[in-house]
Amino acid sequence: MTDTLAVHAAGGGVPAPSDVDAGTGPAPSPAPEAEPARLTWGEGMPLRGDRVRRYVNAFCPRCHTEDPLRPLAEVERLSGWLAERDGRVWLERGCRRHGFVRTLYDENPEILTYLEQWTAPTKWHTPDSPGNYDPVPSAYLRGLGEMQTQHTCILLEDVVEGCNLRCPTCFAESSPDLSGVVPVEDVLANVDQRLARENGRIDVVMLSGGEPTLHPGLPRLVEELARRNVVRILLNTNGVLIAKDEALLDLLARHRDRMEVYLQFDGLRAESSRHHRGGDLTAVKEAALARLSARGIFTTLTMTAALGVNDHEIGDVVMLALRTPFVGGVSIQPVFGSGRAQPLDPMDRLTHTGVLERLGPQTGGAVSWRDLTALPCSHPHCCSVGYLLRTDSGEWRSLVAMVGEERLKEHLGLVANRIADSEIPRELRRAVQQSLLGLLSEQSSLSHPSVGDLWRDVCEACDLGIATLLKVAAAVGLPGRRDALRRLMGERVVRVTVKPFMDMNTMIEERLTQCCVHVGTRSGAAGDGAAGDGAGDDGGAARRDQCAPFCAVQAWPTLSAQRLSHAAGVLGGSADGAGSPGVADVRRRSPRPVRIARRTP
Repeated sequence: MTDTLAVHAAGGGVPAPSDVDAGTGPAPSPAPEAEPARLTWGEGMPLRGDRVRRYVNAFCPRCHTEDPLRPLAEVERLSGWLAERDGRVWLERGCRRHGFVRTLYDENPEILTYLEQWTAPTKWHTPDSPGNYDPVPSAYLRGLGEMQTQHTCILLEDVVEGCNLRCPTCFAESSPDLSGVVPVEDVLANVDQRLARENGRIDVVMLSGGEPTLHPGLPRLVEELARRNVVRILLNTNGVLIAKDEALLDLLARHRDRMEVYLQFDGLRAESSRHHRGGDLTAVKEAALARLSARGIFTTLTMTAALGVNDHEIGDVVMLALRTPFVGGVSIQPVFGSGRAQPLDPMDRLTHTGVLERLGPQTGGAVSWRDLTALPCSHPHCCSVGYLLRTDSGEWRSLVAMVGEERLKEHLGLVANRIADSEIPRELRRAVQQSLLGLLSEQSSLSHPSVGDLWRDVCEACDLGIATLLKVAAAVGLPGRRDALRRLMGERVVRVTVKPFMDMNTMIEERLTQCCVHVGTRSGAAGDGAAGDGAGDDGGAARRDQCAPFCAVQAWPTLSAQRLSHAAGVLGGSADGAGSPGVADVRRRSPRPVRIARRTP
């Protein structure tokens, strides 16, 4: 059959008649019918050269930089994806105003794939405003909305605006110039509202700021929190006062069974301290750490890590934790583009998987990325966690290495359980699952009151080579055994976490809705942006204690204006009430411009 499309495509047709002499010889024969030309197939479209890992809702960093105070109801959620290309993972989205926008999301696709294996069911939450189906981010003007998929593991309360340092790197943009102090009653009102919505229990309340040790009512605040059903109280501090203030150290020691210190600790070199803190504070940090360790106060070294500044010191900080009693953890937080910081290149930055990738080479193989898992209760990109245990033989090993990757997944219920009932009784298996989920969560650390029970359940089911820990944990109810367990945990167990906070260059909606680190906020006061911006029927008229995901509060100044400390700052540092910052106060926390890559052909 003649294919006319093929002929047309091949340029075929009837050939021109032969040249004949019209005056002689017979009439020429009709020209024969031409053969159809062969179809020539095109090559089609080339492969993209990347691999789309998942489709996401994201935001435009250029729009945000141009107008950070845009009403949240007008913030566009952009269709996009996470694409693997050239050995990295990129966040790519399309903006009606700025076209194609690409920024670096993560450095190592292999490690990101590994982390995505570790997910577990989340917990129910109670919305702050029933019926709040506003889209992200405007939903958070009224607190946690109906579509949030995780409860509050950590409630972060900013209790002061000011600080005794003026750090070049400060996510809160704090300084000695700010003087807002949140009244104790206001902090407790926010905590009590969260308690009511968390079924009468909060896993962690973190006191932050500014510098929370400057709060004049800190002793009373800690005492009041200790009377409530708050499992643990964390103090997020630069350590300046801890290094010299005996009364403060005594307060922490009195509550050491419920309190833990998150000590800002950026490395061992003076250069790192100068970059992040504006001066050499290494001696101050060492003094604070020594005093906390001597008093048996569990401490987590909180490292702000930046590419080309102190990312080569990640291993040093981990190894310091392994050799320092009562350093129960290390939390490594890559610099992100919120607050006050050095300019950040969104195309080349330290990321979650970049930190994990550096662990092995920098610790001589003592700790590697396979010793950590994603936090099962959270989004797998939001946090990774691992426990290191010193065995009876003196060797440091990880929980993952001791139990085994696949067996750990089975215990967590992340894969089909192949453990026979005859091997592990059903009740113990359930206890092990709950204990492991408790250990591998935002709210757990060595200062957790039930950590001995968690480890006992795990040790009974898994041969971890730590018989002494099992023996002490099992006898914890005997006189004097709890103190023995605290010391054993303080000397032989270290928790390592990597916490990559999002900025507008890495922000995706699914991580916000599954976030479990929430900031205490208050809506309904003048200037907080709630009125007329998705505030609901009350128009924002009534003050309401609530909370919102940490990264959302950091990214959008309108949400940041709802922090309790910002409200107190408007009143000139008075501790007798709370207000709300106006536009001028919010604008001073507006983000600086960043470089965004244009699409390349």
